[in-house]
Formats: sequence, structure tokens, C-alpha cells
Amino acid sequence: MSRFIRDFWGRILSPLYVGEREFLSRLVVHIELSQRAMAILEDMVLSAVENNSVSKTKVSEGMREIAALEREGDEIVRQINDSVLRGAVPITTASIMDTILNKSDDILDGIHVISRELRRTYYLCNTEPVRKFLGEEFLEMLRIGKEALRMLLEMINNLDKKSFSDIRVMVMGIQKLEEEVDDIKDSVLDKLYSDARELTYVEFMSSMSLIFGIDDVLDSIKDIAYMLLTLISTYGA
Repeated sequence: MSRFIRDFWGRILSPLYVGEREFLSRLVVHIELSQRAMAILEDMVLSAVENNSVSKTKVSEGMREIAALEREGDEIVRQINDSVLRGAVPITTASIMDTILNKSDDILDGIHVISRELRRTYYLCNTEPVRKFLGEEFLEMLRIGKEALRMLLEMINNLDKKSFSDIRVMVMGIQKLEEEVDDIKDSVLDKLYSDARELTYVEFMSSMSLIFGIDDVLDSIKDIAYMLLTLISTYGA
């Protein structure tokens, strides 16, 4: 175990830093909500692509389930913010922890927004081009997002077991997934614009909203990974 990680956990496990240990624990719970929401979103997409007699019901139910998870996440954020305001963590790390928390909240909020847009898309423009996009490029982007969330959780859960170099490698892995989504996004945008004259306004704008929505989620996952690396560096300095 590197000096960075020893120093980080040596301080975190100290009674004086119980607030930071609790922060990491609650952060994991919040990210796990996003993981569950992403799995539900994937099921929504598959139901929309199947386009059968129960697809509308499944899509609507999925959106409501994600909305419930988002409300649960908001409560966790409120509790953590209350803890920070009471001085549970030192001012030297409170700022970066607040930023990490806000980014985690952005992920769950973003998935919620995507679920609403997906339902709207399926109800208002259930066409072959849209279903093809959902079942191919969008589903691929979403599944990469699921993998990035899994890697982020693995990273947090192993902060006390991995070396600083190992953690950095995990961050680079998340960065690579975010870049893959960027590449897919650019390719899909090129295709959308080239086919724009054959699409309705609603088809075009709905696809755009979904593309940028999932891209924002990946950006936030990557940002959290880098900020956790910075947090470890701060403790090890």
C-alpha cells in the first residue's frame, strides 16, 4: 500500500475523521441508487425497442421507479449537507466533498431527466428511426455508463486496499469509458444531422436530448473519479 493511501486511511480511520468516513459510506449508498436507476433505464429502453402491448406501461413504470430513487437520493444529499454544516468534516476537505456530492446528485438527477425524456420520446414519436437509435447507439452509451458506475463504486470500495497507482489506473479506466461515449456521441450527431431532412423535429430533438443527457452522466462519473484522486493526494501531501 502506497504512502498516499496509508496516510489517507490513517486519517480517515482516526476518530477525528469519522465524518469523512461517514461521507464516503453515504456516497456509496447514493451512487448505488444511480446504479439501480441506470438498470431500470436500460429496461425502459429495451421495452421501448420491443414496442409491444405492454411497452408503454413498462416505460411509465420505470420512469416512476427512477423518480422514487431520485427523491431518496435527494434525502441522502440533504442529510450529508446537514452533517457538513455541523462541522463533521474539516474545512480543508469540505469543499471538495461538497463538489463530489453535487456531482453524484447530478448523475441521479440526470438519469431521472433521461427517463422522463425517454418516456416522452416513446409516447410522442414512436417511429422506426427512433427505436433503431434507442436499440443501437443509445443503448450502447447507456451500457457504457453502467460499467463506468460499477468501476466508480469498485474504486471507492477499494480505497483502503489499493495503492495510489492502482487507484489512478482505475480512474484512467473510467476516463477511457467516457471517451468511448464521446466518440459514439460524435458519430450519432453526424448521422442525425445528415438525416435531418428525413426526421421530424420531435424525432431530431428527442434524440439530441437523450444523447447529451447520457453524455453528461458520463462526464459527472469521470469528474467524481478525478476528484477522489485529488482528495487522496491532499491527504497524502
